[in-house]
Amino acid sequence: MRLLLIRHGETDWNNTGRVQGHTDTPLNANGIAQARQLAARVASEETFAVMYASPLARARVTAEIIAEQCRATPILDDRLKEQMLGEFEGLTDADFEQRFPGALAAWRTDPLRSPLPGQEKRNDFQRRVQSFLDDLRAQHTDGTRVAVVTHGGTIGMMLATLIGLDIGKRFPFWFDNASLSHVDLSGGRVRLRLLNDTCHLRDGHSQ
Repeated sequence: MRLLLIRHGETDWNNTGRVQGHTDTPLNANGIAQARQLAARVASEETFAVMYASPLARARVTAEIIAEQCRATPILDDRLKEQMLGEFEGLTDADFEQRFPGALAAWRTDPLRSPLPGQEKRNDFQRRVQSFLDDLRAQHTDGTRVAVVTHGGTIGMMLATLIGLDIGKRFPFWFDNASLSHVDLSGGRVRLRLLNDTCHLRDGHSQ
């Protein structure tokens, strides 16, 4: 199985550095344009048998824009939502530090032992991501190509789970809006073939 991992397009909260988590923020005009550029690339370069998406609007609409060009129907799955970050949602780093001094630094140093106020536990986040990956493996054959439209944190947890990283530490990944990553799971191996590629945003793909 080969996964095409796609992060949603830009939102206004992305622009202002506000944490989104489970907050259902929409794509902004640039995010819609990014999704269309990504859709043009996927339609011209990629094939996939099935598409899954987070039901949060920023991912769902990104998936719908891609699906329209690829003649697909996104399957929405709650397990693909971003990690819920409790009191941090809607705030910038500076806002959160003012409200909860020292909590953000402690969380970034040791996210398992220093959770944010009201956040979804990191182990629970991994368990739902693992459940989704287990179902993919059970439902799709080794050669199947699967598109997944979701969130940066969810993609990071997927990759960390697949390659066995310590979830008690910060992951060495960054995923830009409307980025594309490829993970090949065929033959019992995990191979990262593409990571955080956004060349379609620079190369002028369009509908």
